[in-house]
Amino acid sequence: MEDSSTRSWNGIADDWANHADENDYKNVFLMPQTLALFSDVTGKDILDLGCGEGSYARALSSMGAVVTAVDGSDRLIEIAQERARKYKLKIEWLTKNANLLQGLDDCSFDYVLAAMSLMDVEDYQGSVSEIVRVLRPEGQLIMSILHPSFSGRKCKWWHDGDKRFDHYAVDDYFKKESWKEHVTDKFKNLVIFRHIPLQSFMNPLIEKKLRLVLFKEPKPDEKQLSKSKRLSRLCRVPFFLIMVWQK
Repeated sequence: MEDSSTRSWNGIADDWANHADENDYKNVFLMPQTLALFSDVTGKDILDLGCGEGSYARALSSMGAVVTAVDGSDRLIEIAQERARKYKLKIEWLTKNANLLQGLDDCSFDYVLAAMSLMDVEDYQGSVSEIVRVLRPEGQLIMSILHPSFSGRKCKWWHDGDKRFDHYAVDDYFKKESWKEHVTDKFKNLVIFRHIPLQSFMNPLIEKKLRLVLFKEPKPDEKQLSKSKRLSRLCRVPFFLIMVWQK
């Protein structure tokens, strides 16, 4: 089923894949922290929901997991498949929206990974219902999102007279909205950004009887800071949020 998010991400798929290759927030900071949350995944069934260009799926498959990777963008799935071929990894790639995972059986996954994807879905509540449906009892949802307290449309850094980051401003936190914007100035097309407050992320999961077992506002360590000066911003404002929920 195509929706506004599907159309939006298809429009930036190639630019996004190139961006993901060089993005320090993802490669130096978020991806290592997220993968470290998995215990031994050998033989475990993992659904990578919103897999994008497929880097998490490839990493988990290399760790011994049985990976099914899903994205609403058929172009991103094409790119992910192309990139996986040279590693000869056995990954099932599917084009599906997060709120309509037809063909995936109930209670069929030990983990659902939603790495920086659930803040982009059009139907978050429906996506949560599908996640709960496909998770096995005691299975876990590992999710990362832009921190909703600091990622609204009116949130931004302010600079001092020397053009240094002075302070970070937050406004209209409770306003649920979507808007179109370039991810960076290298992107040819706009993409839809969405904002909802933190309670709107958490309450649907609580209502589905999932149990929160980890709530983390990740902060870079010295090793990560040595690889990217830009990450120093994350020592002042937590742009990202990682949560683990258990069924």
